[in-house]
Amino acid sequence: MSLAELNARLAAKPAAELRVDGLSVTYNTARGPFHAVEDVGFTVPAGTNLGLVGESGCGKSTVVKALMGLLPEGTGLTGRALLDGDDILGLTDDALRDVRWNRIALITQSAMNSLDPVYSIGDQIVEAIRAHEPVGRATAWARAEEMFALVGLPAARLTEFPHMFSGGMRQRAVIAMALALNAGMLLADEPTTALDPIMQSQIMARIRGIHAHMRRSMVLVTHDIAVVAETCETTVVMYAGKVVESGPTGQVLGRPLHPYTMGLQNAFPRLPVRGAPRQPLISIPGVVPNLASPPPGCRFAGRCPFAADLCRTTPPPVAAAGPQQAACHFTDRAEEFRAAAALPETWRKMRAAA
Repeated sequence: MSLAELNARLAAKPAAELRVDGLSVTYNTARGPFHAVEDVGFTVPAGTNLGLVGESGCGKSTVVKALMGLLPEGTGLTGRALLDGDDILGLTDDALRDVRWNRIALITQSAMNSLDPVYSIGDQIVEAIRAHEPVGRATAWARAEEMFALVGLPAARLTEFPHMFSGGMRQRAVIAMALALNAGMLLADEPTTALDPIMQSQIMARIRGIHAHMRRSMVLVTHDIAVVAETCETTVVMYAGKVVESGPTGQVLGRPLHPYTMGLQNAFPRLPVRGAPRQPLISIPGVVPNLASPPPGCRFAGRCPFAADLCRTTPPPVAAAGPQQAACHFTDRAEEFRAAAALPETWRKMRAAA
């Protein structure tokens, strides 16, 4: 098969649709079960971007590992993840090899740890291509050169090893590998972690440009809601292993229904408005609950300035406001809460009580 034939074959792949229903992941630890993810669900229509946001430890990366079949052996896993109608959760190793890179690909958050240090980067990309396509080494190498050009790396550096690349170059090499087979679904797990702000901006600009060019579907995992606002049509907010809010990005970030989403907004800097006082940065007091023994009610209740006794004893239902959903007992008071959440003293009182 020639390079032109390979490119035509890969370009014909459609963007994938992903539907996750009731995904729960429980790690077995020496201290007992740890409920890292519980009843997570979302849908990524073909050709769209979904942002999965939340603070560190909320379960975002665990969701990605479950979708890629990368959880430790013996981990409890329930639910469904339908990739174009096929359930990809709990597949055998042989079945996973057919799915990974070919139908769903991963950009990891640590490029140095995901690349094999004893093989050249070019050989690693070629191996991934030839594992799924009946092509010779020369054709696969030519495809790798095209992918390097796409991410802005010189083809001559394909012969080099991971330790010879800078952090930003390694991250771009991982992106090139993830795109090599034009998978219909791309999972980007905090792709700019550990990079400086300038390089973060360059990598995200590169991902956005490539996505627009190749028209793939993507789940972008990040704690940076500014990146999600610029990149994703849909946003899913996670807290302590559960989805607390989801919907169109403009609505979730512009008019949040859940107090946790309101708190996330306060923690990110905003451009000053002429003639108006600068918006202060407000942190959310407290810590995430211990998921080895989750609280009986809303998991955010211990840090929420609007929590009532009901929140501490009863799990909140998922309430819908059009396409937007939130797991909160008081979504009907969201406008009132948004006004109060913008005031530092609202959260300061919580900190004093803690």
